[in-house]
Amino acid sequence: MGCSPEAAAAACPDCLERLVRSDLGVSGLSFVHGLSDSPLPFAASAVVQIASDGAEESNGRQHYSSFVLVGLCGAKVPFGSKKCDDNSLENGIHNDPLPEQTVYNDDDQDTQQSDSSSGKGCIEDHENPPGLSKQQQVISTIAKLTPVCYLSIDHTSEVEELILSYLNFSTEENVINSLNLLSENKISGLTGLYFLSFVGFSAFDDLHPSGHVRHPNILPVLGVLETSDHCYMLHPKAPYTLENIMHYSPEAFCSDWHIRFLIYQIISALAYLHDSGVHHGNLRPSNILMSDSLWPYLSITDTCPVKHSWGFSDPKCSPNSCCFMEDCSSKAIYSGFKLQSSLDWQSHFKQWWKGELSNYEYLLVLNKLAGRRWGDPAFHTVMPWVIDFTVMPDESSDNGWRDLTKSKWRLAKGDEQLDFTYSSSEIPHHVSDECLSELAVCSYKARRLPKTILRSAVRSVYEPNEYPSSMQRLYQWTPDECIPEFYSDPRIFASLHSEMSDLALPSWATSAEDFICLHRDALESDRVSQQLHHWIDITFGYKLSGEASVEAKNVMLPPSDPSRPKSIGRHQLFTSPHPKRLVSTPHAVYHNKMDSCGRCCGKRSGATTDAALDGSFPIVLSEIGCLEEFEKATLFAELEHHLNPIYDYATTSTRCSSAKYPKSQNADQILRHDCAMPVAADFDFGSFLECFESDDGSPMGYQELLLWNQKSRSENEHHANDVFSIGCMVAEIYLERPLFDAALLAAYKEIGIVPGALQELPSHVKLFVESCIQREWNRRPTAKHLLESPYFPPSVRSAYMFLAPLQVLCTSRERIKYAAKLASEGALKAMGEFAAEMCAPYCLSLVSSSLSDVDTESALSLLKEFIKSLSIQATKDLILHIIQKILQAVEYSHLKVALLQDSFVRDLWKKLGKQTYIEKIHPLVISNLYNSPNKITASAASTVLIVSSEELGVPITIHQTILPLIHCFGKGLCADGIDTLVRIGGLLGETFVVKQILPLLRNVILSCIDSSKMNKPEPQHSWNTFALVDSLSALEGLVSILPIKAVLKELLQDQVCLHVKVLMQIHLDLRVIQVAATALADLCRRIGPDNTSIYVLPQLKELFAELAFSHESSSLSLLTKGLKTSEGNKSESITMESRIDLVFLLYPFFASLVGIEKLRECCSTWFLLEQTLQRSYNWKWEPSGDCSKNAENMKAQRFQPGNYLSSESVPTNLLFNGAGWSTSQSETSKMAQKAAYSKPGSKLENEISSDNSYTSSSGNQPWFWFPSPDSSWGAPEFLGRGGGVRDELPWKIKASVLYSARAHPGALRSLAVHDDECTVFTGGVGPGFKGSIQRWELPNMNCTSGYYGHEEETQKQNKGHWNSSKNKDPRKIGQIRILTSNWHRINIYLLPFCSVIIVESSGVTEG
Repeated sequence: MGCSPEAAAAACPDCLERLVRSDLGVSGLSFVHGLSDSPLPFAASAVVQIASDGAEESNGRQHYSSFVLVGLCGAKVPFGSKKCDDNSLENGIHNDPLPEQTVYNDDDQDTQQSDSSSGKGCIEDHENPPGLSKQQQVISTIAKLTPVCYLSIDHTSEVEELILSYLNFSTEENVINSLNLLSENKISGLTGLYFLSFVGFSAFDDLHPSGHVRHPNILPVLGVLETSDHCYMLHPKAPYTLENIMHYSPEAFCSDWHIRFLIYQIISALAYLHDSGVHHGNLRPSNILMSDSLWPYLSITDTCPVKHSWGFSDPKCSPNSCCFMEDCSSKAIYSGFKLQSSLDWQSHFKQWWKGELSNYEYLLVLNKLAGRRWGDPAFHTVMPWVIDFTVMPDESSDNGWRDLTKSKWRLAKGDEQLDFTYSSSEIPHHVSDECLSELAVCSYKARRLPKTILRSAVRSVYEPNEYPSSMQRLYQWTPDECIPEFYSDPRIFASLHSEMSDLALPSWATSAEDFICLHRDALESDRVSQQLHHWIDITFGYKLSGEASVEAKNVMLPPSDPSRPKSIGRHQLFTSPHPKRLVSTPHAVYHNKMDSCGRCCGKRSGATTDAALDGSFPIVLSEIGCLEEFEKATLFAELEHHLNPIYDYATTSTRCSSAKYPKSQNADQILRHDCAMPVAADFDFGSFLECFESDDGSPMGYQELLLWNQKSRSENEHHANDVFSIGCMVAEIYLERPLFDAALLAAYKEIGIVPGALQELPSHVKLFVESCIQREWNRRPTAKHLLESPYFPPSVRSAYMFLAPLQVLCTSRERIKYAAKLASEGALKAMGEFAAEMCAPYCLSLVSSSLSDVDTESALSLLKEFIKSLSIQATKDLILHIIQKILQAVEYSHLKVALLQDSFVRDLWKKLGKQTYIEKIHPLVISNLYNSPNKITASAASTVLIVSSEELGVPITIHQTILPLIHCFGKGLCADGIDTLVRIGGLLGETFVVKQILPLLRNVILSCIDSSKMNKPEPQHSWNTFALVDSLSALEGLVSILPIKAVLKELLQDQVCLHVKVLMQIHLDLRVIQVAATALADLCRRIGPDNTSIYVLPQLKELFAELAFSHESSSLSLLTKGLKTSEGNKSESITMESRIDLVFLLYPFFASLVGIEKLRECCSTWFLLEQTLQRSYNWKWEPSGDCSKNAENMKAQRFQPGNYLSSESVPTNLLFNGAGWSTSQSETSKMAQKAAYSKPGSKLENEISSDNSYTSSSGNQPWFWFPSPDSSWGAPEFLGRGGGVRDELPWKIKASVLYSARAHPGALRSLAVHDDECTVFTGGVGPGFKGSIQRWELPNMNCTSGYYGHEEETQKQNKGHWNSSKNKDPRKIGQIRILTSNWHRINIYLLPFCSVIIVESSGVTEG
């Protein structure tokens, strides 16, 4: 039978692949499969793919990006070329033009850039010559609707750059850049204004972009590629269609609002087409393309003017050829088809039932209706296995025939296993959700497929011997069904891979061609024809659901997430049993290879009689039986009328005279649009924000719909037919079945009988659909008028205006910047809570930990705005998991640090509540303190834990913060984690530390000591070592903040000192011993010499005795000892290399602390120890009473040593360590104690009151600080509180307090103190991640002035000083020098009388 014009210009799969490979192989594009609109495999478009740049995926497979290549009739387009003009580029973006590239547009306008990243594509300024060819009209139509590049395939690098530009999201950066400028009330060109006119900003309705800017719901076109003989259009491949969503995942439309939002977008794109003078003509669910986020697109290739030009040649083909290639090697395979290119199920069913259409062809029709695609491994056309290949098929015998009443899965697994699966599964099911998997298809076709596909779909390591070697083995191996190639293509058995043998044929087949003939005869046999309806019921029919599926053991495994979009799966076509076939198809009807067929030549006798060769039917039914079967078939066809949906009101004869335009237009009017570029009016971003509206909550008024329905009317019949298609699709989405079939449409056209299903629609939907499907086309509304329908609430329009710019093809950086700007200006708030929730999935997908530091500000702002705008439940569902993912990321990110800022955590806490915060966020904050965390991240996490502890309360803090931190001991807990524990103890007071933290630390230390004595594997001993180190470090920090009486009572009186107990363990790691010795020294300095003599020295007698009589002490000499010592005034860290090093660590220290005489009185082995020190370490006590030459260096002996600067006991110098840098609280307290001991005659009293006996050296009053945050900061009050003992009010500044920096907004990087000790300067990262400097008056802790304009964060600042000399500039009474990462010097002058900052910058390089 002859082919339709479209099919005539198409190619068979093999010819199409060969054509693509010869024309475009050099460009890196590889053929995947054809895309056919009919059940036949002939196509004029194909899916192609290209390997993406970058490393392979984790499974070793290369990632590919897919595109669609559409062949256009004719050869080269006789347009001239024109280079891009640099002066025409918008927004000052300059790109070097590339020759040989031309983009054609029929608009009389200036040149316009369409690809800002590579400079490709300029709209040429020319007039269309009269009498344009068909192909010229197609190219002009494409260029009118979207920016497009016209490239010669000879320039392969340009094609690769074109694809790379799309994959890098850089093709439309000029659009988003223009929108970002508009958000700042800056106009640069008309690109942004054009785009706003698309999304409903009525102020620019008079602008007509006409190809300069792509509509957000028009699928991008990468380019038109010209080869020597053909022309192709290249566009991205969409992952889904609306038909896919309706069939396989209808729950993806979560609500009625989502359906309206979808329809609004489709109509918006349609209105754009109509405004450009183009009608679609093919609107149907299968042509509505959908992205992963369910954003719909209309493809230009599906519009009638372009669709009519699909193909590679003019429709000049013979009736028996459907491939335009004259040398097609597959003509013998495909020439026998009797199918039409159009899809009419009722007609095909009747032909099949009467025997006029073969089983093979009818199954192709059903596959097409189910959405299956010929050649696509992921969703390949499926056929039944009909024999098991053990014996030659013979209808007179039951041997070798497959039971078609059972699925192949059931035959392979057995009823017993299926019953067990059904009864034991959490979700009862018998079979998988696919009857033909990609794995099975690729295994079937392994000998013909490229190895790259086999590695991707079957196994990453190619093993040719693992594929089934014969047809019988293949049938036994697979639980899946068959493919049509085993019934039609003898080439499938021949291997293209030298290492893989051909697929072995059954013994009863003499050749591949002979097997295909016999296998096809079996499929068309009477036995199969009488049972095939059972297989159809199982695969496509009523046995896919309900009780029938349970009885047939055919219950499918449902998807884990029904709302997740799917493009493949089992599609139930029929809801009632499929009728049995009346008669079989005669052999001669479906088989045309008479010369090669043994049965035709009389060499074999088959199941059919000889009369079958003459076209007569082998089965004769009685008249009554025939009538009964006829009634069943007729009733079945009527019940399943939904399989013939109609979406176009126009008749077949007039539908695609679609290339023709209304007669009132001449050629120029057809190809040109009135788009004179007007002068842009003043743009006010505020007026755009006013367009965002929320729903008023009142129900939609029926009267409003009626009034709207009486307004606008169509003036173009083609456009009105598109509106009719819109109405049909809207009804189908709600009804879940088509509104019209051929019979219903005919009745509606002739006598106006409305389909009964229309009454099932909700009233507001019904009125909307009725207005779209009016019989008189001029009574239907225009697409623009549909957008104004009350059917679409204000929230739909507002959401579309907010989200449409985010679909622009550009990097997430620019999109998130625009979204954050709109949100911060109040767009989300204006839309209302519900619309903001609808927008969240589209926007929040842009937020990730991979954002750069510059983009973090926008991401953080966007998150904050959504937290403010969303409901509590929506925040949990949409935002919480994003924050968790970022906090869980191992790598450092600026966004993670930003999320850990106090203000954001506080906002999140208030929104979600304490319980959700503790369960979902708090553990992740703690996780950033161990397992090698980043220093900045750990510091931010530490701050969050500290400031939240008081709000959480003591019980929750113990169980949710203290215990998890202690559980992290030995597991990589960083110094900030230990410091967090210490600071929380200082914040919550002495009682908390004594009753809660100290008992836990004591238990950990004692448990680790006991565990270390056991014979356990090395990992356990390593954990003990690190756990002891962490415990002792935490204990050391707590000692520094506890009153002396508490230290004595809890650690020394009436019990063995934990430090001494650790030192007595000879089997412990030397690292632990050294930490314990250092911590003991700090403890003794804290309690003073008298208490040391009373409580500590008696417990050290046994240790000193052990060290004095140890074997190491007698064998060491100064020449062999490897311990590092210090010389002169240079302090060096000491690292223990043997246990005897404890003598040097402890004895000189105690001698300097309590005096040599007291030490000798308490230590009976002092003589031996001093001999060891002199012999091994060259140490000797000086009778002057001063510290020995090495005693001073004991202050620096730590496991992680650090030298402490010597300073006077001035509060400010102790507080800031005299260097302008902030330090941790525990370290500051240690330095304070050491500074006190370095001062001659200083002595710590045993009373607590002695801790506060500091006075100011400058003569000013002592600091009394009751801190409160700066009022301009807006931070919670508790963030300004310090870490002193909770019972002390008002808090005094002491050496142990370092919380004055809490009031500095952002991250603190530097501190400097004025000589009067009452003024402090803080520097670091302020709001917006810019450098900031603030001046603070400590008596009242207020920020008197500040500087926030520095572009980079402050790295260092020198100590501030005041100049009071009269010859100085009277305004410049103080200055601070700031050093940034670029090492530029900036002087800041603070004016106290007017609080104005004068900034002077110099380019002097500091080093």
